[in-house]
Amino acid sequence: MNINMRIIFFLLFLSLFIICGFFIGEYFSNKNIKMVENSHQHLHETLNLTPDQLNKLIPIEEKFSEQKALYEGQIHHANIALGDIMKREKAYTPAVKEAVEKVHVAMGLLQEATLIHFFDMRELLDENQARILDNYVAEAMHGL
Repeated sequence: MNINMRIIFFLLFLSLFIICGFFIGEYFSNKNIKMVENSHQHLHETLNLTPDQLNKLIPIEEKFSEQKALYEGQIHHANIALGDIMKREKAYTPAVKEAVEKVHVAMGLLQEATLIHFFDMRELLDENQARILDNYVAEAMHGL
């Protein structure tokens, strides 16, 4: 087999590897999102919120839900753009770096909105509930 054929096979294998990696990442990302949503619902149940707290929580949850959808959409679109650029550039170029930065900015905004959401929730809680929330957030940040 000549060198050109080896290069072609290598590039095909590399492309296949990248595509598989992307789909595996998407699978685990979607699975993780569902786990976080279930965990968030479980937290609300664990806190034993009073009816008054639940009523005050509604606008906080609505605001967070809107922000979360916005930033998840930005992350999705930024990832699509990154994929298109990677397909075109075939190397870690300034355009790829810029596209990665857009993904990171959107991810950072989502994390900031999530933290603000938790602190807004915390203001509604009694001391025991706040301790439960604090432990939940700390464990989530530790990846437990």
